[in-house]
Amino acid sequence: MAEEVTLNQLGTMIEGLRGDVKAVAEGHGVIRSEMKQMKVELLEKFEENKAEIRWVAKDLKEVKEKVGKIDRTLDEHVKLPAHV
Repeated sequence: MAEEVTLNQLGTMIEGLRGDVKAVAEGHGVIRSEMKQMKVELLEKFEENKAEIRWVAKDLKEVKEKVGKIDRTLDEHVKLPAHV
């Protein structure tokens, strides 16, 4: 048979649940805060990486220009009478 629950017992159970709900809500707050901080850190890292990529792209452009000059110089050199 089902046990009868007194109002006192029901009140105690509700208080226990209230504490559990509060703990879960606080946990969600902590998680949200940590996620927000992680987002900030990731965005900062993303910006740092973007700056480094721009720097590498600039250097690569300079290297390509130098290689192009070397290619043109070699092409002109090969056309000289000693190489024809």
